[in-house]
Amino acid sequence: MNKRTLLFIILGLIAVIVASSLIIYQNSVLTPQGSGVVWKRPIENFATGLAADTGKVFTMDISGNVNCYDIQNGKSIWNGSSVGGYFAAGLTVAEGRVYGGSEYASVGCLDETTGQFQWSFTGDIDHRQAPDNIIVKDGRVFTIAEGVSAIVSAHNATTGQLLWQTPYIFGTFGNITDLNTWWASGFPLGGDPFEGNSVYALGGNESSPYIFKLNTDNGSILWRANITVFSGLPSVLATYQGQAIIQNSNQIFSLNETSGDSLWSIDVGASIYQPTVYNGLLLFAASDGNFYALNLADGKLAWKTKVDNQNLLSQVNETNTLTTYPIQVDAQNQRVYWSFGVTQQLGTTSENKHDRYTGTICSLDLATGKVIWTRQIEDSGVFYSPPVGLVFNKDAVFLTENNVLWIFSASTGNLARNQHFDHYVLPPVASDNEVFVAADLNLTAYG
Repeated sequence: MNKRTLLFIILGLIAVIVASSLIIYQNSVLTPQGSGVVWKRPIENFATGLAADTGKVFTMDISGNVNCYDIQNGKSIWNGSSVGGYFAAGLTVAEGRVYGGSEYASVGCLDETTGQFQWSFTGDIDHRQAPDNIIVKDGRVFTIAEGVSAIVSAHNATTGQLLWQTPYIFGTFGNITDLNTWWASGFPLGGDPFEGNSVYALGGNESSPYIFKLNTDNGSILWRANITVFSGLPSVLATYQGQAIIQNSNQIFSLNETSGDSLWSIDVGASIYQPTVYNGLLLFAASDGNFYALNLADGKLAWKTKVDNQNLLSQVNETNTLTTYPIQVDAQNQRVYWSFGVTQQLGTTSENKHDRYTGTICSLDLATGKVIWTRQIEDSGVFYSPPVGLVFNKDAVFLTENNVLWIFSASTGNLARNQHFDHYVLPPVASDNEVFVAADLNLTAYG
């Protein structure tokens, strides 16, 4: 082989390498090795919303711009489609559409496959906040925007047509109305109070409250049930085998879906955290330091276990804030994962502001409540209370707090990875056996 031939071969190899590098750069997808990272790609703006569906992962920024990526390799499928408006929040993917909220209690809808704009509506020009809870079911889009006043509305999922809307002003109950033919004094409960063409609502007044079930097609009240304890807005946790399971302050109670008759109730005498329904059980933690499992069929206690052995919950006060995480269940290995923490303010002025975070993550046996393992989490710095997340996937538990990502072994609790970011990190989401994390200006998939 002469020098000239060798030179052509070298130049050809260089061209192939450069072309491959350009392809990778154009797709802006990086694939680091180790640490369970499947792929990593830069994103144009800081993400305020993160969601996943089969084969796709989505980000949304503060201006309402939505981008869609391939879940396997991070390559862009479509980008730049806007749900409209600023201060975007509440990114939701359901029934082939992507929904996002923005200021003025507005919601925009995009086609999930193409990103093409479908419709949008403005809830209230006097309401500055974006809806932080968008629920899609039975061909309807229900939105809840909270603040000094709140807007709850129902829209047709295909056309965006307004079906009904209710305001809520602190200290009074508003009106559920279709704006034309009827109204009922009340306000939809928290959680998920929507069921087909009916809604569970709070009525009466603060001295004599009651819960009623309302037919939203014609305004008829199907039933009403008095409640004796009233603190904040009750929440519908689930509907289960003909029951509506409702939380009211320290109490969990069940009402017959058809008649409103009381079926069972339990008062744990402590604040309830993160109630979660799984396979006939209601799982929740409480401020007494215990983790509970109730049988939904009769409300009887299946088990309870002390999980706050460091007495962190007793430290919660006006300056020490509590963070609780969503409960996760490993169905295959019958394990429950939960975490909570307390942020202590060590300085109160801008010059000396400094916070210390102390938390606990634990794994419990689903059948017995036995503690499998616990681990302590500690962090310090300036905390801005971003949304936190806890996700289980395969043999890993992903947890975020402030600007930190923690990854633990699900079987042993050993720390596998701990990463600080320059800014905040969004709560992780899991789909297709991967977990996705948006932090700083990157979107990362972990296997």
